Amino acid sequence: MGQEDSHSKRFVYVLIRDYLTFALRESGSVPAANSVAETLRKACALVQGSRKQELQHCIEKLNVASVEQARRALPVLIGEVYSDGTDNWGRLVTVYAFCGVLARHLRSKDIAEEELVEGIAQCVAQHTWTHKAAWIKENGGWEKGFVEYFQPNSPGFVDYVQQESPRFSYAKIAAITGIVAAFSFVMYQH
Repeated sequence: MGQEDSHSKRFVYVLIRDYLTFALRESGSVPAANSVAETLRKACALVQGSRKQELQHCIEKLNVASVEQARRALPVLIGEVYSDGTDNWGRLVTVYAFCGVLARHLRSKDIAEEELVEGIAQCVAQHTWTHKAAWIKENGGWEKGFVEYFQPNSPGFVDYVQQESPRFSYAKIAAITGIVAAFSFVMYQH
């Protein structure tokens, strides 16, 4: 990943794969490929640590039991998270943290790690690249904007931890998972 252009779709895909693999193994045994991957791991761990129950509740409410179901539900869920037109690094991290919890949930359903990492990474990378690439670039890109935002002493990070934005994201994800679950139920019945 270190040699990839950080403005490429491949970079986003490899970044998400790295994070999902890390989330499944829950250890630092494999070092992050670069500062972006390391920052994503730390930021998502912060989200998961502080909102583990809420994220787990969302997964249960979504009732996803296969990679295919996840691939159908994730674009709807992610689209709704951003439906108010507000983009920020905190929402992006919350979505990725949610995907880490989803990956662990799918692994508990005896789905092979490679299959679930690949399926979720492709889906989320496609959505990120298609809908968020311009915003990411306009906000400093991965190396500058993202990494600097999540430095412990940066104003963005302090705001993210202390203010309402994380709670808003969790509440929105919780509400949306109910909508997606209902939609999925109707779709599977017909």
